[in-house]
Amino acid sequence: RLGFEQVRGLGEVIGLRIEQARKSGLFISVQDFTRRCHATQSQLLSLARAGALKSLAGDRRQAIWDSMERNPEPGSMPLFEVGGCHGLNEMKSGSTEIVNLPTTSPLEDVLSDYQTSGLSLIAHPLQFLRSHLVQCGIVTTAIACAQQEGNRVTVVGVVLSRQRPATAKGIIFVTLEDETGVMNAIVPSTVWQHCDSQDRRAPVLMIEGQVQRRGEVVHLLAERLATWDESNTDESLLVGLPRISRDFC
Repeated sequence: RLGFEQVRGLGEVIGLRIEQARKSGLFISVQDFTRRCHATQSQLLSLARAGALKSLAGDRRQAIWDSMERNPEPGSMPLFEVGGCHGLNEMKSGSTEIVNLPTTSPLEDVLSDYQTSGLSLIAHPLQFLRSHLVQCGIVTTAIACAQQEGNRVTVVGVVLSRQRPATAKGIIFVTLEDETGVMNAIVPSTVWQHCDSQDRRAPVLMIEGQVQRRGEVVHLLAERLATWDESNTDESLLVGLPRISRDFC
């Protein structure tokens, strides 16, 4: 389980209210939760987007819908990104009408988790691209770390950090993560500068380079840095994945 502090936009006050309300019994619905916790719509939406209300609504998308039963607050229409809310008000005015929404896919759930808390306990985003990555000759970080000294590999991963220590003579250290583990890459300043400034800040990067081993420590000496969607025909799968990296450069 993840703590309430992981949910972006929630706040400590509602977390304490939820903790107190649970002492009097389990919640039976989103409406029951709202009443007992005195939750605002923005707080409900934060919880619904994070998947915290799935057990009460049956599905993340249904939980988001249920959380909008109050009059919508400005900018709080996650199911209707385009246009006004006139149609929604008409549909909700009956209050007794049951709306059956299509369930979210595993990928949609994972992307929503990353957007709301920066991680997911369901799966890793790269799992959904793995078959295509394999076809492109891209290996997992686990396979890359098992390679011999000097072997050249290409890896793709979600960026966890970018660092440029003052004593590193312009070298950037990038940590990538996929569903099998992490890979630390050493990026020379020339390689870093050759990559477009916006691309090198992308949430998912592809790094080609040479494996370096120093005992148990393995690095990838980068020879090329690029966003994955330069060569990915299915890049739309990860649209909406936020940048979660801690950057110090």
